[in-house]
Amino acid sequence: MSFDVWRHNLPRIEIYGTDGTLSVSDPNTFDGPVNLYKPGTDPKSAQCEEMPLTHIYPENSRGMGVADMAYAIHGKRKHRASGELAHHVLDAMLAFEDSSKSGKHISLTSTTERPDMLPLGLANGTLDE
Repeated sequence: MSFDVWRHNLPRIEIYGTDGTLSVSDPNTFDGPVNLYKPGTDPKSAQCEEMPLTHIYPENSRGMGVADMAYAIHGKRKHRASGELAHHVLDAMLAFEDSSKSGKHISLTSTTERPDMLPLGLANGTLDE
């Protein structure tokens, strides 16, 4: 939403903040580095802090939400990609647009419980311990 950023590396998903820029690789491939660029580094250099990937499934895993829902139903737990989470994400996306158009801060009207992360150390082909 701004050109006044520490660094950009498009096309990627990037989040620009007052404490730096977080850049993730192409969201269509699910792998690659997660880089944090902090103030004080040369914006034209490639200096960044590469954040380690902590979970398996770096390949294209588009069906993971549906698979997690099946695991959740079978295991009698909440699934991670809930309708409430989708509504909250949409609320945030629309707030970016509203803020850009109005030039004002926009407060979100929705809230949601943060879903549990996938457990660390999963075996390939599983979504629960």
